[in-house]
Amino acid sequence: MPELNTLLVKKQLKETNTSMRELAKETAINVSTISRILNGQRKATLNHIHAISNCLNIPISELLTMEQNKGESIAQQFHNIRVIIENMGFSVKEFTFTALQDNLHKHQLKGATEKGRTTILNDFKAKLSELSSQGPLIEQLKSMFQSFKENAGTKQDILLIGGALLYFITSTDMIPDYLFPVGFLDDGFVVQYVAQSLTQKE
Repeated sequence: MPELNTLLVKKQLKETNTSMRELAKETAINVSTISRILNGQRKATLNHIHAISNCLNIPISELLTMEQNKGESIAQQFHNIRVIIENMGFSVKEFTFTALQDNLHKHQLKGATEKGRTTILNDFKAKLSELSSQGPLIEQLKSMFQSFKENAGTKQDILLIGGALLYFITSTDMIPDYLFPVGFLDDGFVVQYVAQSLTQKE
């Protein structure tokens, strides 16, 4: 299961001059529970993550670490993301792993065209600015964009990366980006999925 990015929460609390006691009051989470979560002594539940996301105005995709846990398949990761979205009250009927793979494949084909490449090169930075904070997702996106821009990799690598970047840039993907706080969860999964695919090819 993706875990709460506690470093990002601490950073946001510091930047907004918000104390744990104030966060506890706004989220209705016991202050001792917040303290244990931020100190790594217990895991945050989906309700905790949702409340913290709303209080600190951080999209859930940025609050969660998407790294694959040991022994966890990519299908299990997708299931976890689907559960999170469903628990936030959003419909997941059309959000299936097969549908996401098909959608990503379409973006890969578009990204391989001259028009798709131009869209990625011209629109990436503006889209990235919609994610206000720093974290693993942003660093992975920046790394992928650099590789795509410089054509650093095999033809298949660039195809995979271009598809992930174009999926990210497209606002009306499977989970529309304007649906706060879950809008970028599918983008985060796609980036991690492609990153793992590239790693497995090495």
